[in-house]
Amino acid sequence: MDLDSESDQAAKSGGAASAFPQTRWSLLLAVGAGGEKDRETALAELCRQYWYPLYAYARRRGLSAEDAQDATQSFFEHLLSAQVFQRVGGKELGRLRSYLLTAMQRWLMKEHRKRSAQKRGGGVVDIRLNEGEGEQRYLREMSHEETPEALYERRWALDIIEQALAVLEADYERSGKGGLHAALSPWLTRSADLGELTQLAETMGLTAGHVRVHLHRLKKHFRAVLWDLVAATVATEEEVAEEMRHLQSVLTR
Repeated sequence: MDLDSESDQAAKSGGAASAFPQTRWSLLLAVGAGGEKDRETALAELCRQYWYPLYAYARRRGLSAEDAQDATQSFFEHLLSAQVFQRVGGKELGRLRSYLLTAMQRWLMKEHRKRSAQKRGGGVVDIRLNEGEGEQRYLREMSHEETPEALYERRWALDIIEQALAVLEADYERSGKGGLHAALSPWLTRSADLGELTQLAETMGLTAGHVRVHLHRLKKHFRAVLWDLVAATVATEEEVAEEMRHLQSVLTR
């Protein structure tokens, strides 16, 4: 998957990423600075986006499925109850991906033996994890060659790609181009040769040239959406391109 091409120019493309988001680390800052309802909403969203990569990391570290579930849930509860994000700043600002992994490593070292079954579901906010699905995904994806950190990185990369694909599909549906998206999406992550373009054009009632233009726009829109998602997880604009390159390197290992 080519993510580098035009990714560092996505903010100038006029697409979804027209400017560097002012809400970088917005989820974390909402947890630390907002009211109680805002904190709970932000934590729930943060949990939704990152719980599975952290769960897979805990499992790869040797925790049982139940202990990994406990650890992941109590980790997010700790972040809220201890007001961790009110103290985030300075050198700690950077990549959300790295920050959460480091925080989880520390949490497991200090707290995993203190967890108990009674604590599950009894935190300061109701964090709902799809635990059964998480374990099924982990068993399907488990690789004995992967370190816990490598597994976390891969799941982070795949999850953020899945988020971008979902946003892209919703954007096309909202603009009345759902059929166009459905026809072109199989070629979103790979190149189409002339024969495939010609066949697709005949199916769609378009010329091969028009199909090529639509496919270029689809890929450009996807990169812009992905840029925005990544930009919301780093502290500076300069780090976005670096994180995009890291994303691609993880996916091509």
